[in-house]
Amino acid sequence: MRTIYLIRSSGAPPRGPWSTLARLAAGLLAAAALLVVVLVGFVVILPLALIGGIILYAYLRRRRPAARPEPEDGVIEAEYTVIERRD
Repeated sequence: MRTIYLIRSSGAPPRGPWSTLARLAAGLLAAAALLVVVLVGFVVILPLALIGGIILYAYLRRRRPAARPEPEDGVIEAEYTVIERRD
């Protein structure tokens, strides 16, 4: 059995200090963008969502339910079905 190893050709340009610096700058830029997104989410979006939830909860609690007539004493309201028996 014969094994073939694929090796990079020696004609490829070597990595210079600029490519390393460019990758480092891109990584720092991505980290800064992620930090901005997280901070905006926690500082702006989360408080707005919490305040909106509190306002909605208060609005729904204060809204009065539809008035139901009070049942008379001793009267039980129920639904029933009449089944006729045919012989």
